[in-house]
Amino acid sequence: MRDTRGGQTLWGRIGKALAASLALMFMLGRSDAGEKDVHTPEQERLKGIVAELTSPDFAGRSGKGGEKAADYVAGRFRALKLPGLFDGDYFQKVPGLNAHSPPGRNVGAILKGREQPREWVVLAAHFDHLGVRRGRLYPGADDNASGVAMMLEVARSFAMSPAPGRGVAFIGFDLEEIGLFGSRYFVEHSPIPLDQISLFITADMIGGSLAGVCPNHAFVLGSEHAPELRPWILEAKHPGDLSLGILGADLLLLNRSDYGPFRSRKVPFLFFTTGESPNYHSPRDTPETLDYPKLTSISRVIHQVLARAASAPERLNWRDQPENPFEEAVAIRDVLEKLEANRDRLQLGTAQLYVIRSTLSMLKPIVQRGSITPDERARVVQSARIVLLTIL
Repeated sequence: MRDTRGGQTLWGRIGKALAASLALMFMLGRSDAGEKDVHTPEQERLKGIVAELTSPDFAGRSGKGGEKAADYVAGRFRALKLPGLFDGDYFQKVPGLNAHSPPGRNVGAILKGREQPREWVVLAAHFDHLGVRRGRLYPGADDNASGVAMMLEVARSFAMSPAPGRGVAFIGFDLEEIGLFGSRYFVEHSPIPLDQISLFITADMIGGSLAGVCPNHAFVLGSEHAPELRPWILEAKHPGDLSLGILGADLLLLNRSDYGPFRSRKVPFLFFTTGESPNYHSPRDTPETLDYPKLTSISRVIHQVLARAASAPERLNWRDQPENPFEEAVAIRDVLEKLEANRDRLQLGTAQLYVIRSTLSMLKPIVQRGSITPDERARVVQSARIVLLTIL
């Protein structure tokens, strides 16, 4: 995931707040260790891809390591006999931002649709990371080898199945850590007209635990602009105890990953993540820290949603007026209660606890009533951002 914490102090704090606000998006659940620990061939394949991409040979997937990662993804597509997305080529050259910024390469493959060949669904994940800094390797297991593993596993499943109704494109984005530049360049030079994309799905950090206190939870944002997606998400079957929170993208003030350029062009999108773990953007983001049953469960949900979008009778259309679910208020309440319960672990101060408790007091009648007004939602979201600004 792109780090927005550089630059002036204010923007650094805002970046931290945006990442922290991921905590708002979790519906808390119970664990079922017996079911969660079951190993499957799918899980082992995901684990193997993460292990490869985080090895020293890939140099933190920056520079020469990034070039090797692009070749690795293309090799996987080639082995699946998926044609290249870019006029038969797997690579799209991405120029650097300036003379001092390195160029990159997006990597893409396609599976043609049998019924609506001019309509597409897209699944993407960025493969770049922070490289080697001051002699220390930044492996980027969760950010974002986890997402690449998911994408390649879903591509594998699609390639081994009958062709879907719509075409499916699989894309590995480069230079996400440098201002989302790989996906921004793709949107400006897409081989697929953007108005032919029914749904764009991306995932960034889907094997971790937000702040180390949400081990069973993930969230997905973007459905407020295509509410028809929500039943598909909720009806997706997965093993274990994964709990998904469906939230609005406006909870993150800035575009935090590769959904951003598509969102700006009003392409229906979903963004899956488990949020920023304590290992985010550090050398500690290693393969052994990931929850592979959780990664497997999220991968299955994404696969099922993508398959439904590829075969649905009608294409999805963007709605300018977002339709946010009431469940956001419940999720915010539950997470704030979780933060309060972990106040010692999180080392919360008196002022932080005061704001948390004040926000919970505001949420109590809303949840009891079972509805929330736009003004109430705006105040709840703003209060929650203030709470989390000082926590992560």
